[in-house]
Amino acid sequence: MRLALIVEYDGTDFSGSQFQLNARTVQGVLEDATTTIFGAQTGRIRMASRTDAGVHAAGQVAAVDTVTEMSNGEIRNAMNGNLPEDVCVKLVQSVPADFDPRRAAVAREYRYIINDGHAPSPIRRRYEYYVHRPLDDVAMADCAQIFVGVHDFTSFAAASIEGSSNVREVVTSKVTRTDDGRIVFDIRANAFVRQQIRRMVASLVAVGHGSRTKEWVASLLATPRRDGATQNAPPHGLTLQRVVYESNLDNGSPLDE
Repeated sequence: MRLALIVEYDGTDFSGSQFQLNARTVQGVLEDATTTIFGAQTGRIRMASRTDAGVHAAGQVAAVDTVTEMSNGEIRNAMNGNLPEDVCVKLVQSVPADFDPRRAAVAREYRYIINDGHAPSPIRRRYEYYVHRPLDDVAMADCAQIFVGVHDFTSFAAASIEGSSNVREVVTSKVTRTDDGRIVFDIRANAFVRQQIRRMVASLVAVGHGSRTKEWVASLLATPRRDGATQNAPPHGLTLQRVVYESNLDNGSPLDE
């Protein structure tokens, strides 16, 4: 049987989500837990979205194959009893044997939080990017709108596999100022190229500082180039909020126990 897991984690002390030899990863600790519970027959865990070192997730989706008489709720509790405190399985659902959490996803939603206040927050330091001067959030919000649509995001991509496409469709891209003064960037797309969001955020921050213009950002989309947006916002401000599916496997909705 195949199970879908809705996973939350604090990415601070992980070397990313994907398994790496001799490095602590989200996939690695999940596989350690499934091996403890079900034995070696579970094999590799598949994940919906790759997150870099330091990036968090509130709604990552993973899939694992196993044979068990345990209920989904019992599996969730057993997983959390064998996971470290910076990662947990929020929900478990049985899915078809051919379910692929990455290929079946129709959209991913991410959020990036910026603090441009008078002082950094020690409590929130792991989850927001502190900048040292006020930003023009109105200019940033106006600029964020130009990302919506189908674009070649080569200008915002880290090195990619030769011959792979950097064309993606962004459905939602918006900047808002919260009641407590934070700047929040929310983006939803069918998929993202490597480091795309963090480079987009760095470009928006430059617009907010006044060192770059909306027209400069638009030119990076109009004329995709590898040496375009080379600055990266730090990873800790970024969180994978949700992975969306056409089926009832939608981690914004209740799943079967």
